[in-house]
Amino acid sequence: MAEMDMHETELSKTISDAERDRRVAAVSYARASVGLEGFLLSAADEAHAQRFIDGQIDLNEFVRPRGSL
Repeated sequence: MAEMDMHETELSKTISDAERDRRVAAVSYARASVGLEGFLLSAADEAHAQRFIDGQIDLNEFVRPRGSL
């Protein structure tokens, strides 16, 4: 179990705390903007945003179109 915790910590530290905070703010702003238009993010979109916040994907991958509309 300790190995899993260490691995999870390493993954969460791929970006700095400041970068993570910046990403949280950006995603929150985008979520609010979408909400003002009368839409909600899907569970898949929320999970994708969380991967960006956690540093698992970069901005290019985050904004790349996914799937069909």
